[in-house]
Amino acid sequence: MLTTFPDILRFIFLKSKDEIAQIFLKYKAKVENQLDKKIKRLRSDRGGEYNTNYIKEYCDENGIIHESFAPYTLEQNDIAEQKNRTLKEMMNAMLLSFGMPDDMWGEAVLSACYILNKVPHKKLDKTPYELWKGFSPNLNYLMVRGCFAKVAYSKFRKPNIGPKTFDCAFIGYAQNSVAYRFVFE
Repeated sequence: MLTTFPDILRFIFLKSKDEIAQIFLKYKAKVENQLDKKIKRLRSDRGGEYNTNYIKEYCDENGIIHESFAPYTLEQNDIAEQKNRTLKEMMNAMLLSFGMPDDMWGEAVLSACYILNKVPHKKLDKTPYELWKGFSPNLNYLMVRGCFAKVAYSKFRKPNIGPKTFDCAFIGYAQNSVAYRFVFE
């Protein structure tokens, strides 16, 4: 399951909906500590994961307005629904274009989100990255998803005889690090 709030510009994958309270608290702490911003509103679609007594009490105690949409009215959450649709379409295009198996959908969504956060918003002429961090993103290390790569063995595993690299395909960007993610070909 994929949540619709970014972990400081990255998506968070959940195993089940009951993880949402714990993830929301971690997300709130990270936003406040890393970005000096306060969460003022929590918008949900009445899916049940945000409608627990714990979340309601926590929002009340911390001055967070919890807004819920009327059932079956996705148009009330138009921006999030459009973003989710864009991410799904990008994920599908990435999987098809590079012949990746369907079980790589999570990596494709993470890459799509990463790229979208570096693209300027048409109304504001700023990237989501700039709006969160306050400065322009570095685009020098962007790579084409699925491209062939020769990855060097680490110095601890480097053989004395034979190849010093192995063949991989680029699948995305590492979280909280300036590194790439690869899969063996």
